[in-house]
Amino acid sequence: MTTRLYSNELKALVVPESILEQPNVLQEKCLTIQWMNYKCQRERNNRGEAYGPTQPVEMEFTIRLNDTADAKPFYQMLPSNEHFCFSFLFNATFNQNERLNDYEDGMVCDGYVVGIDESYSASSNKEPNEKQMLLNIKLLLLNTTYIGRDKNYTSIFIHQN
Repeated sequence: MTTRLYSNELKALVVPESILEQPNVLQEKCLTIQWMNYKCQRERNNRGEAYGPTQPVEMEFTIRLNDTADAKPFYQMLPSNEHFCFSFLFNATFNQNERLNDYEDGMVCDGYVVGIDESYSASSNKEPNEKQMLLNIKLLLLNTTYIGRDKNYTSIFIHQN
């Protein structure tokens, strides 16, 4: 039997769905982000207003999986020509029913899975013969919606030429 390692002190989580459509997220669907790289910028005029199309934006993140079966949805997305939503939550807390209670900030990214790399590492929290899987995922983004504490949000649409 595999034990799942959960904590209410997680700094960054990803959920492979949009929390704008389904905010009632179970803790077991959240995956811990180990590393993340994301840069989105636009041209600005002399008044500081954004104009023109954004450049294609790649997001890369690494998640820790407690079970290799948790990787299946990502591998199913890879050969697809469809875009998918991912919700990134920062400083999230959960209630006693293991449902999302609150988060400090977040963003919902809509994009294509264009690359997956995996690596395995032994953990001192598990049996010596059990390994944890690290999954590095690369997304090509279509749009990003930034979400604040009181469900206020701003969307950035990324147009490609």
